[in-house]
Amino acid sequence: MRKRESRQLQSKTEVIEALGGERAVAALTGASYKIVENWKREKKIPGKYYPVMIHALRRKRLNAPDTLWNVVTPAMRRAEIGDKIAQQRARMAS
Repeated sequence: MRKRESRQLQSKTEVIEALGGERAVAALTGASYKIVENWKREKKIPGKYYPVMIHALRRKRLNAPDTLWNVVTPAMRRAEIGDKIAQQRARMAS
């Protein structure tokens, strides 16, 4: 059996719609409908909702960039540290 690939969502609106809209996301996260509606206008979705929303997306074989949420994932942290190390090495080499 062939494993179905996950589809990559690109925006907060796509994420909310893929999870069933504002009311469904409010029920999923425990946030009010108004709060979920406001996420479309805000820069990022609050990080405390990241685990439950990512889990729900993955169950639907969907994915979204971590940068849509106000979180720092281990991968983001490793990349940040890697950049700092590269800068440090460049300074030491010159």
